[in-house]
Amino acid sequence: MSDEPVAEIVIDHPGWDAVSGVGARCLEAISAALALVDDPRPGPAVILLTSDATLHSLNQRFRSKDRPTNVLSFPAPESEAYPGDVALAFETCQGEAAARGIALIDHAAHLAVHGVLHLNGFDHKQEADAEEMEALEAAALARLGIASPYRESK
Repeated sequence: MSDEPVAEIVIDHPGWDAVSGVGARCLEAISAALALVDDPRPGPAVILLTSDATLHSLNQRFRSKDRPTNVLSFPAPESEAYPGDVALAFETCQGEAAARGIALIDHAAHLAVHGVLHLNGFDHKQEADAEEMEALEAAALARLGIASPYRESK
């Protein structure tokens, strides 16, 4: 990989500001994931660490779902010089991390990886595709000492 950053982290919710090192952790996780991907899309993704309200609005506008969600990915057209955008919702992520007994910083890293894999053409609509994507996520997170988010469901 080049010396170009793998992502630009944009924080627009004060809750994320209170999670020390979250941007750096997401960048490490994304780097680890992209090292496992053949021919990742060039350029840095944009990772927006934002609120439930923002994700609710995006989810409603682009997916016709009237609720917030933890992460959304928006792949850029192939003609663009970057892979796309990923947005994470603070309140939803915080609640999920607490319910699972995991650190919010590690959950954010996982969801950033999940989103960036979507930007690189991975999906989980079919079982085989989901297994491939989950294996990549788990392998990338393991490189950072983060337990597999799928360990309990398998």
